[in-house]
Amino acid sequence: MKTLLHKSGVFIIVLLLFAFSGIVNAQCPTITGNVNSSTLTSSSFASCGGIINIGNGSTPTTLYMNAELNLTSLGAIQLIVRSGATLDFSSGNNRLYLKEGSSIIIQSGGGLVGGSCNASERIYIGTNLLASCNGGAGADVSFADIVTLGGTGSATSNSPVCVGNPINLSAAPPPNGGPYTYSWSGPGITAPTYSNSPNYTLSATVSGIYQVKMKSTMLNTSVTPNVPFIMIAETTVTVNTGLSTAAPTASVTLQPTCSTPTGTITITAPTAVGMTYSINGLTYTNTTGVFTSVAIGTYSVTAKNSSGCISPGTSVTIAQPSTIWDGTLWSNGVPTSSTVAILNGSYTTNATNGNIDACSLTINSGTLTIGSQYFVTIQNNLTVNAGATLDVLHEGSLVMINDSGTVTNSGTINVHKTTTPFELYDYTYWSTPIVSTTIATTFPTWNFGNAFGFSPANFIDANNDGFDDNGDDWVYASTMTPGKGYIIMGPTTGSFSRTESVVFSGKVNNGVVTTGIALSPGTDPGDDFNLVGNPYPSAISADVFINANIISTGTINKTIEGTLYFWTHKGDISVSNPGPDTSNYSQDDYAVYTLAGGVGTLGSVSGGAKPSGYIASGQGFFVEADAAGSLTFNNAMRVNLPATANTQFYKTVSIKDKPKAKERDRVWLNLENADGMFSQQLVGYFDNTTLGYDKGYDGLVNDAGNYVSFYSFINEDAYRIQGRVAFNENDQVRLGYFSAVAGTFNINIDSKEGVFNQSDTGIYLEDKLLNAIHDLKQGPYSFTTEKGTFNDRFVLRYTNKAEIGKSFNIQENVVLVSNKNRQIEINSSVETINKVQMYDLSGRLIYQKRNVNTNELAIFNLVQNHQTLLIKIVLQNGQTVTKKIVN
Repeated sequence: MKTLLHKSGVFIIVLLLFAFSGIVNAQCPTITGNVNSSTLTSSSFASCGGIINIGNGSTPTTLYMNAELNLTSLGAIQLIVRSGATLDFSSGNNRLYLKEGSSIIIQSGGGLVGGSCNASERIYIGTNLLASCNGGAGADVSFADIVTLGGTGSATSNSPVCVGNPINLSAAPPPNGGPYTYSWSGPGITAPTYSNSPNYTLSATVSGIYQVKMKSTMLNTSVTPNVPFIMIAETTVTVNTGLSTAAPTASVTLQPTCSTPTGTITITAPTAVGMTYSINGLTYTNTTGVFTSVAIGTYSVTAKNSSGCISPGTSVTIAQPSTIWDGTLWSNGVPTSSTVAILNGSYTTNATNGNIDACSLTINSGTLTIGSQYFVTIQNNLTVNAGATLDVLHEGSLVMINDSGTVTNSGTINVHKTTTPFELYDYTYWSTPIVSTTIATTFPTWNFGNAFGFSPANFIDANNDGFDDNGDDWVYASTMTPGKGYIIMGPTTGSFSRTESVVFSGKVNNGVVTTGIALSPGTDPGDDFNLVGNPYPSAISADVFINANIISTGTINKTIEGTLYFWTHKGDISVSNPGPDTSNYSQDDYAVYTLAGGVGTLGSVSGGAKPSGYIASGQGFFVEADAAGSLTFNNAMRVNLPATANTQFYKTVSIKDKPKAKERDRVWLNLENADGMFSQQLVGYFDNTTLGYDKGYDGLVNDAGNYVSFYSFINEDAYRIQGRVAFNENDQVRLGYFSAVAGTFNINIDSKEGVFNQSDTGIYLEDKLLNAIHDLKQGPYSFTTEKGTFNDRFVLRYTNKAEIGKSFNIQENVVLVSNKNRQIEINSSVETINKVQMYDLSGRLIYQKRNVNTNELAIFNLVQNHQTLLIKIVLQNGQTVTKKIVN
């Protein structure tokens, strides 16, 4: 039968070659049917993927070795004779050559046969004659032995390796015949012995072939009876040279800074064509030896030459400069904004130790105490570890610079705040500097049943004046959200007035904080108030806050008008009906701030300084919404200088070290009386403002219901703060006031800046009622008033050039006033008289008659001897005549 197949093989071979050309694939070429080796070459298996299958496990297949077949160019492969297939050498005395490291597997049902079965039918793997058909010619085993053992086994290594690096040898025994013992031989192995381990390691010195003898416990009965099977496998190891065993010369040429938290590693040796470098032992794509933007950490720097040899590693550390406080000294000098500061002991910022300025700060143990009017500034991250404490005392500041900085707290963080003296049933405006808290937790002794937030959506302005509402806008609150403001009633037991200390405990806020801003119902643009608060354990700049939220920049959208209102609450409280409704309080309560500056409420019992331009930590305040959306706080608003920036917590006492603002052309005017009634306004001149409304600069009056209110006008709108165009001495500013009581008041200069400090710049008050111009630089102007609103009496001006006399000459020939026997007679020959008012020289209104509606009026028994009076006559056509009489 074999001869028949051989003789008829010409036709069969043609068919099989056609079939074979279509079945070779990239993963596992398979020979099916009957194929002669003379038709095959290494190129037939160019894409063999390391495995060649003879048979597919079901189709009868024979590979006839009718010619020598050399497959060594394929590298180490697996030749698998599958069930139903045969590797047949009966065609002649031919040989099969495989690369060292290759193996043959004979699956169950597979065959390996010879013809005459002599020693000329051979299989070589590497240089070793692994098998001959009969086991002769010095072969390790016979074909029958291979079938018995199920294959040949193999040897592998980690070739190529470099001089001095380890050579790792490993043997894989045949599937059957175990257990095996192993004996390795080759360069560097001087006395090979058998062991139970198939693995062997030695240091690389030179290239060479390594052989492993695999001894089976089974007897090799087909060749030499009672002799164990010994199968030899080979692997070739290439040892590359040309790279020194010394580690590279590498150093950190740029360490991280606080703004750039990465460094640079530079390798200066070895250098050669084809050299590549790695800092992780895995990636060798760097050819320059310079690694940039390397994160903080320790790296093993290695080099690889063109032969693939890898050097030993050089340890290099990228580290942020740091200094450690041990409780007494800094290990590496006082920290700076580029230094990581680590506290392993207690530290207090005070006059002795100074402040801390650090890139990042870690508190491992002890307590860091930030003293009053001292600060800690951190560029990036804050970590308070378990067992450590951070105490930010009242008026101390913890400032973080980068919005992306992190706060990690497994220890204790406390932010302390102390109120100014308050009365029974008094409220303080608060905000929280920590991420999460309940009012009951932070204010355990306060009347937290009277704690409220503010809801513009519930505001109902009955009189459409921005102030009257039904009280539903004050909404009970039990928790505090960062960025929101709250009013909380102080304790109602004990003595008054008194102060209270409050501690916010928890993770402090950092970075961008947003809070919703809402409009109130209705169309009145002056009633859209929202109660918000500084969310940080440090002061913030009011100017930066305003500018960030009145102008759309990036992700920040304009939402507010730009006027800030701070509750100073200085007046008496109605104890009969305590509550959040402001009708229970006197109303000269709100200090006001815009980009033009601030006006305060200094005229009463405890006083309320004009805002300094800094908003203290824990401070709640009102803003007026310009549009519904979000109000944004961020670290760019936080300040650590001046030292007093965090001292102005309303209610507040006077600031002992008030920061001096940049000199601008501004004047503050006070209206006050001897009983402590007080109102302040500001008029300023700037290069970027106009005579109209300027958002962020002009602050509307919001003190309806106050005992007294003092303001200036833009058109017919009243403002507590007004910014005007660049200063011109001919400018005149219309002033108005309201008083709930009649009596004597003073108008005086509270303070002045810029051009107003120059000796040649006057500050004058014109009293249109009394035809008087008063130099306010020389002292206060005293006048008497009735209760009510007076919007046309006073003008602020900067020259004393009298133009007001024109009103005294109007109708001079047609309105006559006579005084005889303490009787005053007024006669208008042309126009009927509408109103008559009579003042003494102090400005006190001593007589008034409205709706006269005649051309003549007699006034009896009002004139005393030696008295000078001013009589103001208003005609029906609106013209005014003022006459002076002397008795």
